[in-house]
Amino acid sequence: METIFYFTEYISAPGVVLCSKKDPNINECVKNAIQETLPKFISGIPSLEIASLDPFHIDSLVIDSKKDDGSPVNIDLSWNNCYITGIKSAKIKSAKADWDNNMVSFEAVITDPVDIKGHYSVDGIILILPIKGTGTFDIKLEGLRAHIKVHGRTEVVDGEKYMKVDRLAYTFDVDHMEVNYDNLFSGDPVLGETMNAFLNENWRDILAEMTPSVEASFSSFFERIARKVFDEIPIDLIALP
Repeated sequence: METIFYFTEYISAPGVVLCSKKDPNINECVKNAIQETLPKFISGIPSLEIASLDPFHIDSLVIDSKKDDGSPVNIDLSWNNCYITGIKSAKIKSAKADWDNNMVSFEAVITDPVDIKGHYSVDGIILILPIKGTGTFDIKLEGLRAHIKVHGRTEVVDGEKYMKVDRLAYTFDVDHMEVNYDNLFSGDPVLGETMNAFLNENWRDILAEMTPSVEASFSSFFERIARKVFDEIPIDLIALP
C-alpha cells in the first residue's frame, strides 16, 4: 500500500510523463517515461526494496565456461563483492510497449564508461594460454548498449489488473572492453602483465564466451526488479486506459 501511495504521489507531480494505451505514439511516450523515471531507479527505491543501481553492488557472479567442446575459453571464473559505476549516464534510445499482450521492451545506451571493480578467482585456459589467480580486478566497458524485454500476463487482484512478470531477457553489447586482473599467477609480474595484455588484445573473443553467463545473471536481477514494480502497482496506473 505504501508503494501505491508513493507512486500515485509521483505521477501526480507536475511534468511527469504519463502514457495512454490509446496514444498512437505510445512507444515514443514510453521511451520518454522510462528516461524520466530512470534516475529514481538508479538512486534506489526503498519502498520497493530496490537498491541503488549506481553504484550497483554484486555479491557474487560465477562465469562457468569450462566445457569439453574445444571452446577457446575454458575457465572457472568468479567475481565477488563487485561494484559497477557509470550506469547513471544511461540514455533510453528506443522503447516498445504492447500492454494488451503484457510486453514492454527498451534499449539503453550508457554514454559514460562503465567500471566494474571487485575480487576474482580464476582457473582454466583462455585460447591457448593457462590462467590462474585470485585478487582484485578492474574492467572498463565503453559504448555499452543494453536491451531489456519483459513478458508477462494479466492477473486481477481485488478488482485491480496487474501485469505479472513471467520472464525478462537482458542482452548487451559493447564497443570496447579493457581488463586488469591483479595478482595473476601468484603475483608473478611478468606473467601477469603478459596475460593482461593478451586478454585486452583478444577481448572480443573472450567477452563472447562470457556473455551468456553475464546476461543470465543480469536477466535474473532485473527480472526481480520488474516483479517488484509490476506486483505492487496496478497496470492502469502505469499505462493509462
